[in-house]
Amino acid sequence: MLRDIVINAALPYATYLLLSRMGVPTVPALAAGSVFPIAAILIGWLRERRIPALGIIVLAATAASILGAVAFTSPYLALAKGSLITGTVGLAFGASLLAPRPLVFNLAATGRDAAERARMDALWQTEPRYRRIVRQITWAWTLGLLAEASLRLILIPLMPIEVFLPISEAMWIGFFALMMAWSWRYGRRRMAAFDRAPAPEIV
Repeated sequence: MLRDIVINAALPYATYLLLSRMGVPTVPALAAGSVFPIAAILIGWLRERRIPALGIIVLAATAASILGAVAFTSPYLALAKGSLITGTVGLAFGASLLAPRPLVFNLAATGRDAAERARMDALWQTEPRYRRIVRQITWAWTLGLLAEASLRLILIPLMPIEVFLPISEAMWIGFFALMMAWSWRYGRRRMAAFDRAPAPEIV
């Protein structure tokens, strides 16, 4: 987490402040800071020979925001990168509700041992209550991510850039921390109730 904060927040912010004080125009100064997260993704690809889905989203959103900002000389579009990323991830969560298993289920299964994954698979196949819990958490992430992305877009024209940048980064870090904590507590509480309650009778 600390590494991500340094690469995605601290270094781009410091780059913008340094270049803007040297007289570099706003859009190029903002674009220059994108070098660090892009470089981190490419280095990860060179090491592992694969780019995770989130890395692809970050690259696409960064490229779109930079191209739009340069083409229209718009700092707003350069600053909208974070909203493009979280908004796209939110849409991915929402779209996964149409898939055989929502994104939350696959994320929860990541890192589990074979026995636990088999248990989760069995619950998904046989228990509507379990599927309901997973879909509820997926809906919460979808709506939360879209709301966070929209709020940052609203704040862009209301704040100086040097104020918006740290607030924007703090927002997504705080949002993800709160959502992960909520998801864990909600899922654990619902699963505890689920385990205590008798299964509904099939008539």
